[in-house]
Amino acid sequence: MENPKVQRTRLRLAYNGGPFCGWQVQPSDRTVQGDLENALTKLMHQPIATMGAGRTDTGVHAKEMYVHFDWDPTLIRDSRLADMDQLVHRLNRFLDPAIHIYEAELVHADWHARFDATSRSYEYLMCATGSPFMVDRAWMVSEMPDVQAMNRAASILLKETDFASFCKAGSDNKTTLCDVRVAHWEPREDYYVFHITADRFLRNMVRAVVGSLYEVGRGRWSVEEFAQRIDQKNRGAMGTSAPAHGLYLSKVTY
Repeated sequence: MENPKVQRTRLRLAYNGGPFCGWQVQPSDRTVQGDLENALTKLMHQPIATMGAGRTDTGVHAKEMYVHFDWDPTLIRDSRLADMDQLVHRLNRFLDPAIHIYEAELVHADWHARFDATSRSYEYLMCATGSPFMVDRAWMVSEMPDVQAMNRAASILLKETDFASFCKAGSDNKTTLCDVRVAHWEPREDYYVFHITADRFLRNMVRAVVGSLYEVGRGRWSVEEFAQRIDQKNRGAMGTSAPAHGLYLSKVTY
């Protein structure tokens, strides 16, 4: 029987994925979700389980992540925590500075951080070696690839529906169909940013896409060969996955 007193709260947060073994709770490794649930459980004096908008792998960052959790107001010992601004303040004092809570708000009991999301956006940073400030923030390559060629190849992703070629072997996806709505490289002063938005992503998909586009950008594959390799629906036909530390979950849309 459901407890009518239980309330659902939504958090908007960001994190540096460097110190963590990904988002999802694991039995023996430190994760973002694990740290967050431990902090909430201590503050709220009750077991707290969270649900995130998605999962990020070891070393991957999030500029914007949404989470929901349920809690019973009758069990908290400090009534001030019922105030969402106070909850944000207290959580940020409990958490490692690598995680930051921006906002907390009460939501309807059926609001769902994962299933109500209509799209997710990622950014990937690539930089030529020689910039010490980007070492832990971007994929450091020996020289910058041809961004125009990579954008011609990226445009193919907008017409594709089956992304089996970019799906990590052994994944338990029920389908490899995705609706990619944005896919392009943006040159900045001394680095590139790859923007990609879709209704859903497969495990390791963005890093596989970036690694494969890099093969085009450095002249190892033509744009036509990139398209032919996608048609094989075989992860082994595509490029090596780009390093995790250059990847950022940048936006979740509801």
